[in-house]
Amino acid sequence: MKYYWLVFSFLLLSSPFQPTAASSLAWTIVVHSRVYSVFAPFGRELKFWASSVLEWEVADYRETILVYYRLLYNAVLHNELSSAARYCGVLLALLLKAKGYTEALGYSLIPVLESLDWSSIRVLDWRVEEIVDWWLLYEPKSLEDLAYAYASVALSLLEKLPVNSFTRVLYTPYLRELYLASLISVVVASTYFVYKRAKMEGGL
Repeated sequence: MKYYWLVFSFLLLSSPFQPTAASSLAWTIVVHSRVYSVFAPFGRELKFWASSVLEWEVADYRETILVYYRLLYNAVLHNELSSAARYCGVLLALLLKAKGYTEALGYSLIPVLESLDWSSIRVLDWRVEEIVDWWLLYEPKSLEDLAYAYASVALSLLEKLPVNSFTRVLYTPYLRELYLASLISVVVASTYFVYKRAKMEGGL
C-alpha cells in the first residue's frame, strides 16, 4: 500500500492537473488557517483530492465527514503529512458537497470567500460532531452567508488538529525515539557534570 501511494504521488506531481473551483476554495481555507505551514508543501496533492470528491456518490455525509476528519487528525498526529493533505482536501470538499455544491456555485463563491474579513471569522469552540451537525442543518441566506459559514466551520475543524510540532514528534515513532534518546543524553551529561563539580568542590 505504501508503494502504491509513492507511485501515485509521483504520477500526481509529474502529470498535468487542472484545479477546480472546489480545490481553490479548499486551498483558500488552508491558507488562512493555522495548518498552512504544515500543508504548504502538499498544496497540489490537497487540491487534487478536493477535486476528486466532486465525482463521489456519498450516502451519509455526516458519517463520511467524521470518518475523514478522524483520518486527518490521526495522520497529522503521526506526522504522515502527505496522507494528511489528502484527507484534508477530501474533508473540505465534502463540506461543500454536503450543501449541494456545484462548480458553477464554486466559481461564484471564490471571490466572495477571498474577500472575507478573516479576522472576523468565528471559530466554534464545539465538539467536532456538533460542528458537523450544525453545518449539515444550516441554511445559508445568501452567497456571502454561505462563504462565511463555510469558512467558520472549516477553520473550526482545522483549528482542532494537533499541528504543534512537539506533539507530532511525540506521536511519530522514529522521531519520538530520537527525541527521547537525545533527552536522556542531555540528562546523563548534566548529571555527570553536576557530579564532577560537586566532587571537585568537595575536594577543595
